[in-house]
Amino acid sequence: MSRFVRIVGLLVVVVVVLGGLGWGGIALYRHQVYGAVFTESQLSVAVDRGDRFSLAVPDRGGSIGDSWTAQAAGDQVTAQGKRTRAAALVDRVRDPLLGGGGGTTFFSYDAAAAGTTSITLSYCFQGCDNPATKGQARTVTWNVTVR
Repeated sequence: MSRFVRIVGLLVVVVVVLGGLGWGGIALYRHQVYGAVFTESQLSVAVDRGDRFSLAVPDRGGSIGDSWTAQAAGDQVTAQGKRTRAAALVDRVRDPLLGGGGGTTFFSYDAAAAGTTSITLSYCFQGCDNPATKGQARTVTWNVTVR
């Protein structure tokens, strides 16, 4: 086998290994930040005590007036924050313009105590008190069972 073929083979192996490590690192980061992610297609969820999970909703961005808020009933879950992940890769690499960029908003929780609770996310477009846009307001409720 020629030296050139061995070098090319080694470079291919290095690229594959580094790519796998990078992909694994991203997956681990996402799991630690978001945990299991549930969308509007999964309104009844079950998690184990101590698990982190997130509820995901589409968001067109603060610059056009999208606003999501959360309300949990009961003490079975502990809120861990709200994050919006930009849909466009360029917005993920560099921050979107002030107040801009749509994507997905994640409300993250830790399952604290066994039992059943509900979490309601409420959406307002350009303010819930605006009569012209009040018709676009909506709520989504998840029923969460902590085992």
